[in-house]
Amino acid sequence: MKGFSGREGFVWWHGVVEDNADPLYLGRCRVRIFGFHSDNKVELPTAALPWAYPMQPITSAALSGIGQSPTGLLNGSHVFGFFRDGDDAQEPVMMGSFGGVPQANADTSKGFDDPSGLYPS
Repeated sequence: MKGFSGREGFVWWHGVVEDNADPLYLGRCRVRIFGFHSDNKVELPTAALPWAYPMQPITSAALSGIGQSPTGLLNGSHVFGFFRDGDDAQEPVMMGSFGGVPQANADTSKGFDDPSGLYPS
């Protein structure tokens, strides 16, 4: 059963949230992932990035509006996670976020930064 989580290699990743406006209100984010995605927004626009699902603790049902809201990430947040589909790398899951020291300015023309420039990474 290739591509099923737990049946092959566990593929970790680190990326930057570029779009946290999930139209389904599930807390998903479009994440540009280091080593998998280019920083060239013409070649790979933010809208073409896959939606990464947030992992929640077992203290949150995350079902039918019951549980904690996974909506704390901002555009520009650094997150880490894994691909649910392993090496196919099309189904990202966010496990947590990294803190950081803000830089003076974000380069909004490239990936791996807050597209609005409001929250430099």
